[in-house]
Amino acid sequence: MKKSQIRCIVGNTLVLVASILIISLFALNMVEGAGIGSIYSEITTLNTFDGANKAYFMVAGISLIVILILASVMVILGSLGLCGGIFDIKGLNMTTANRAISVITLILSALSLAMIITYVALLPTTAMVGAGIITTFLLSILAVVGAFVAQSRKIYRA
Repeated sequence: MKKSQIRCIVGNTLVLVASILIISLFALNMVEGAGIGSIYSEITTLNTFDGANKAYFMVAGISLIVILILASVMVILGSLGLCGGIFDIKGLNMTTANRAISVITLILSALSLAMIITYVALLPTTAMVGAGIITTFLLSILAVVGAFVAQSRKIYRA
């Protein structure tokens, strides 16, 4: 097994694990029911929410929905890249796409974390930031690390 194959397998495994954990630890709480915190509730209440700091909540909610979509795409690309790394198929190397999507996910998760912290800080009641947003931020860092560990197609050595 070549060194580039091992890097590709390790990197795509990290991307795949981070993406699955983002979906399972964060998104399943949103999909669970139709109550507060579900994706359906987020989408339907974005335009009806009132308050001085409505924009912070809206940006965070939209960012989290986009993160869910990007994590689903990273699962698909990570599994394709993993198959390409195992069977040494250079055409299935999805490193460049994984790098771009994971960096976008990291930026969006940092944005949503900052917006939720600002939103909670401006509330008159005592509220706390949930662990789902912090976990999403940490796992998106893991996805970026995995995407940059994998060897890209341009420098793929024989």
